[in-house]
Amino acid sequence: MSKQHSLTEIIDLLSELVVFSSYDFQEFLNKLIKLIIKIIPIDSCLIYFYDRDRKELILVASKQPHDKLIGKIKLKWGEGVTGWVAEHRKTAILEKKAYQDKRFKYFKELPEDRYEAFLSVPIIDKEGVVGVINLQNKLPHEFKKDQIIIIEAVVKIVASAFEKVILERKVGNLKNKLDERKIIERAKGILMKEKNVDENSAYKMLRNEAMKTRKSLKDIAEVVVMAYKIN
Repeated sequence: MSKQHSLTEIIDLLSELVVFSSYDFQEFLNKLIKLIIKIIPIDSCLIYFYDRDRKELILVASKQPHDKLIGKIKLKWGEGVTGWVAEHRKTAILEKKAYQDKRFKYFKELPEDRYEAFLSVPIIDKEGVVGVINLQNKLPHEFKKDQIIIIEAVVKIVASAFEKVILERKVGNLKNKLDERKIIERAKGILMKEKNVDENSAYKMLRNEAMKTRKSLKDIAEVVVMAYKIN
């Protein structure tokens, strides 16, 4: 592939990311990873979001399928190479034996943490750090200066979009939790009235049914509300 053709693809991918409002959360992150890997072809790309309220970096996307780890791998501010990059707002370049760096934080669940090369770049907007992008390679890898410059330029361009997409997702999750709480409260109220029990007992009835059927509390609550609607 020619340099000109490669540059054209990078520009096209970046243009798609700029109109981020047309994408959902996961699609935006997938496109961002695709763009990053196009600039530096490498084995792994992990994206962390910095939650300012909790002061921790949370894994939100990965090139490799890590569905069970998304949202669960977390680093404190300043912890590990990733946390150091966020705290110092500087790119970290480790071209071999990255796991031997004194800043390194090892997660046994992440196979990437046994990789040799590690490039970590902060995502910064006008308010400060909003995330970190980590690139890792199984074998030692020389990160070229021009590639790093392009990556740093790209993350500056998408920083605001990245934060907005993440925050919209958090707001969406909050709404889902509120909706879930409302339906559970409604189901408890029905059980309290129909079964002549107190609130605690009504909740236990919902919870026990959820455990027995291996369904969520929300699912059971919805069944209760629907059943009494029909009756």
